[in-house]
Amino acid sequence: MLEFHQISDTNILEFTLDGAFTKADFDQLAEKADEMIEEFGTIKMIEIIRHIGKMEPAAIWADFKWTPRHMKYLTHVAVVADKKWIGWIVGPLRAFISAEVLSFHLDEIEDARRWIAEEVAV
Repeated sequence: MLEFHQISDTNILEFTLDGAFTKADFDQLAEKADEMIEEFGTIKMIEIIRHIGKMEPAAIWADFKWTPRHMKYLTHVAVVADKKWIGWIVGPLRAFISAEVLSFHLDEIEDARRWIAEEVAV
C-alpha cells in the first residue's frame, strides 16, 4: 500500500510504502507529483519504505517511464528505510540523479524531514 501527502503548502511530497505497490498507487503518486511540479517548478521527496510487498510489473514499468522524464524537477530525495540494502542501492544511484539524495534509517525519520525542509520553495 502506498500513502502520500504534500507537506502543507510546500514543494515536499512525502510517501510511505508499506506492502504491495500497484499501478493505481503509482498513477496517483505521479499525478500528485506532476501537480506539484506545475505549481512549484521543482519538488523534494521523502520516500519512507516500511515494507516492500508484491510489486505489480505495470507499476514498475510506469515508474521506469515517468522517473527519467521528471528527474530534472527533483532537487532532494530522502530515502528512509530499515533495510540496509536499500541504503546500499541509494549510493550508486547518486551518479545518475542530479538531485541530492540521502538515505536514513527509520528511526531517523525526523532528521530526514528536517534535511528535506531546508530551503523549501513556497
